[in-house]
Amino acid sequence: MRRLTLMRHAEARWQDATGDDLARTLSRRGIAAAEAMGKRLLELQLVPERVIMGPAQRTRQTANLMARELSLPPRLVQPEEGLYLASAADILAIVRATGPRITHLLVVAHNPGLSDLIHQLVPRGGISTLTSAALCSIEFDAAAWPAIGPECVKDVRREVPPSRMFGLFR
Repeated sequence: MRRLTLMRHAEARWQDATGDDLARTLSRRGIAAAEAMGKRLLELQLVPERVIMGPAQRTRQTANLMARELSLPPRLVQPEEGLYLASAADILAIVRATGPRITHLLVVAHNPGLSDLIHQLVPRGGISTLTSAALCSIEFDAAAWPAIGPECVKDVRREVPPSRMFGLFR
């Protein structure tokens, strides 16, 4: 069995005057949402063995806040340059290259690639586009990462930040 958890980064601040998209940081609401989602995964006992994140500051912050809430050591949180604005195919290729010892992988990245990948893996799942800090965790009946695909999906869980605390997310 393999479990893939795909998470969109939490809400970021608006772009600053420099226009550097990679440098955008999380808003206060984004920080709170990332922390809440880490606690939620812990409650559900869905603790990943490895976290990979894109190079943008907002994805790094989201992944690191999640890891802190899950009590994961920093060595299990790894940057992956190829995740920045990656397509579904690019994300899937990165996931399929994961080593055999990892059975639960958390990917923190961007839309539309993440949502497109979810739609490919769970085509009839009724899952809409991921909002900020939302995640989709998919369990596969597969012995290795290269074998994951829609034909071996066993369970799908979607989680969103608590709306009463954070209001509407884009």
